[in-house]
Amino acid sequence: MPTTVHRTLRLLADLAVDAGIVIGGYYVGLFLRFDGRIPAESRETFWTVAPLIVALYLVANYLFGVYHTTWRYGGMGDVLNLVRTVLLVTAAILLFNLTRGSRPIPLSVNLIAGAFTFLGMTFWKMSPRLIRHPGMPRSGRAGARRLLIAGAGNTGQLVAREFLQHGDWAYRPVAFADDDPRKRGQRVHGLPVAGSTGELPQLVDRLAIDVVAIALPSAGRAKMRELVGVCQAIGVPVRMVPGLPEMVRDPQLVSHLREVTVEDLLGRDQIEIDYSQCLESLRNRVVLITGAAGSIGAELARQALTFGPAALHLLDNNETALHDLRQELQQAQPDSAGADLRLWPASVTDAGKTGQVLQTVRPQVVFHTAAYKHVALLEEHPDEAFRVNVLGTRNVCRAAAAAGVEKVVFITTDKAVKPVSAYGATKRIGELLILAMAERSATVFCAVRFGNVIGSRGSVVPIFSRQIQQGGPVGITDPEAARYFLTIPEAVSLIIQAAAFAEQGQVFMLDMGEEVRIQDLAEKMIRMKGLTPGEDVSIVYTGLRPGEKVREELVADHE
Repeated sequence: MPTTVHRTLRLLADLAVDAGIVIGGYYVGLFLRFDGRIPAESRETFWTVAPLIVALYLVANYLFGVYHTTWRYGGMGDVLNLVRTVLLVTAAILLFNLTRGSRPIPLSVNLIAGAFTFLGMTFWKMSPRLIRHPGMPRSGRAGARRLLIAGAGNTGQLVAREFLQHGDWAYRPVAFADDDPRKRGQRVHGLPVAGSTGELPQLVDRLAIDVVAIALPSAGRAKMRELVGVCQAIGVPVRMVPGLPEMVRDPQLVSHLREVTVEDLLGRDQIEIDYSQCLESLRNRVVLITGAAGSIGAELARQALTFGPAALHLLDNNETALHDLRQELQQAQPDSAGADLRLWPASVTDAGKTGQVLQTVRPQVVFHTAAYKHVALLEEHPDEAFRVNVLGTRNVCRAAAAAGVEKVVFITTDKAVKPVSAYGATKRIGELLILAMAERSATVFCAVRFGNVIGSRGSVVPIFSRQIQQGGPVGITDPEAARYFLTIPEAVSLIIQAAAFAEQGQVFMLDMGEEVRIQDLAEKMIRMKGLTPGEDVSIVYTGLRPGEKVREELVADHE
């Protein structure tokens, strides 16, 4: 059926039903006013003026947009809009009746009829939502898993409502857990707030919960880790609920309770950067990133592009990864066509090529991330570590100074502090090169130092994931080994922030948060898969490899 015809028929149906509600409301008013014995004069007068009264209501509803409201998603604002129309028409009829000498239809009938008309119209128009209301009993699909929602706030109630309205989804909410004492014992969408998050073990046992969904987007990471730890300890699967902003952008995310990630366990509270300062440092600027195809370089490219540079140049010796990155950026940022995105397949160890690229590009900001970084491998080939991490850095610094670059940001590592490995030593030499160049050049040279990055190539997280997937064993170098971790996005955002206010010859150390024992990390990752460490997946100790420390240090004694 054509859309116009369908809308017309739907409007006519609404008009007809509303007309019947108005007539019914007035008839109920007359019936109540006269105790069921309606005088003939009042009845005849009503049927004479009924067409006019009905017309007033229908026209008012139309003018106030009542017939353009999608009542399936109607809310309090839409009901209040209906209140205005009823009040307006009722007031108009009362004022007219006050000017009349005789009143076959008493004033009280108009008030009673207005009340019943409002109730009738509200029930009729909200019926699609009332029928689908979460509090209404709905039969879930067979085998649906009983869901306890941790958090009865905006996000939790939205998730509960959607799951209750869609009985064919995989989960059936049965209760909330919330730490707000004012919500204790209350019901949200017909579901009880059965206790606090500290009572999760008892609630899971008493309510026969199959899955716990954490709907606390504003809670700190420490609270998240605590709840995940409790769920893992009692052996109940735990899922994370997308935040409300994400669900607003993509409503389908409501049904996607994702598994807990390592970022949830290790990540910190959301880092707020000075967006305006970062925007000022990169907008309409020419930016060059070395090592752009690596984990940090690629994320730098993604984030830098959002600040609207005039041009973004990506340099790496991995031409396939460069090509893939350009396609990703062009697909993800179609509105960034104003930024000139260019690729340079080259190695920073080639001094001639590096100088040629910088002379051609004439960048204003250079992020130097290109490096060899696998500690154990570089212990076997320290000459390569020196060639790339030291000579390559020197080439970039000299070429940047010669090309008149305004600022060079060198990405270094906490392993450069009291280095015991070839990798750490070469990165420390790179820091010293930066400091030396700062003393003799107009170009601002600075360095940003940080520790392990979750999910970067060669990091322990993907290694553990692969070992767990294969059934183990999970290899740990030392039971006391500990590291600092950052997620790639937060590391890069802090790099851009540091670059924004960096001055000559500064070395920045990113706040790495809490130190994490590698064994604790391995055990949490095993439990994330619903397995038991030491039983389903064994843990073995392999001993420290050459160049590795039990613990990393963030700053040297003299710093």
